[in-house]
Amino acid sequence: MAAPAPLSSSSPFSEITAKPHPYQQHDHEPTKNGPKGAYEARKLNRGFYVRVDMPGVPTNGVKVVKYNETRTVTFTGKAPSLWPGFDSPEPRVYAGYVVLDRDPSEVNFTSEIDNGVFRLLFYPHCDGSLHFLSSPRRNSGAAQLGDHSGQDEEVKFPAQDNISFIVHSPLEPYGIILSGRKPDHINPHLLSGVKGVYEHKIIPTKDGEHLIYIRLDIPDTCKNTNLIMENFDGGIGFGGMTFKEGYNLSRFDEGPREYLGILQTRCFCCRYKVVKHDTTDGVLRFLARKSEKLDRTPVCHVTFPPATPGGDLQPRTLKIVGNLPPTLGSRQFR
Repeated sequence: MAAPAPLSSSSPFSEITAKPHPYQQHDHEPTKNGPKGAYEARKLNRGFYVRVDMPGVPTNGVKVVKYNETRTVTFTGKAPSLWPGFDSPEPRVYAGYVVLDRDPSEVNFTSEIDNGVFRLLFYPHCDGSLHFLSSPRRNSGAAQLGDHSGQDEEVKFPAQDNISFIVHSPLEPYGIILSGRKPDHINPHLLSGVKGVYEHKIIPTKDGEHLIYIRLDIPDTCKNTNLIMENFDGGIGFGGMTFKEGYNLSRFDEGPREYLGILQTRCFCCRYKVVKHDTTDGVLRFLARKSEKLDRTPVCHVTFPPATPGGDLQPRTLKIVGNLPPTLGSRQFR
């Protein structure tokens, strides 16, 4: 006999109760900004749809199990650490389950995970509820940020507070500290690992200098929908867009998502350049190093689609001439 499904520690919930992603742009065309929270469960005309953000989980990283006697379908995903020495060593693990209004063997279902978003579709004509395995109160402790300084400081900017600051601090080992708002823990399906949607760290190098490491969860994005821009508003801007596609389960989302963040200096004497960057499974990572040059020309790191079907993605570094777009998610970069 199959093992009983775990009991819920929450009541059924929907995206209405979900916390918004702090780096997702909500004020610009609010009816077209796509899903706002890390999860949703929605009744469709001919089925039941579930979406759970699992940034960092690869395409083969989710296990789905049916329990017919309890009308339950469980799911578990694991996000490995991809940048040793930079990523926090503990892998992130996501889990939850769906309770249906009938035996799972009586309905069809399909599941997929793509760019850090797990989706389930049950059909035809069924309903259900989405549950997590641990209380969000027990799971909402302080996020792990490594060398995060100024944790109690709340940075407020007009219409956005998605900024990390580099601040001169001569008494610190590297002459700077990183400060900014506390990262939000928005996903109760995340059971272990770093809880915040982003982390930043100061990493020492052998030559006595330092690197700044940024990790940002931007689920539903991929390499060729993201960009990083040096000398953006006095710092490094980073973000991305998602696009609804008609051939997979993302067509049930309400629209694309846009993200924007800034790593900004609080002085006019320092400039940082990007020395490594990558987007994998809905997670953007980059390393920045202090630049000896004070060239203020904006430089954009982008990835273009393959030149031929089946070819490799094409990373490019472009200098921007003229006025900057209003946001990194501007369609000027599509």
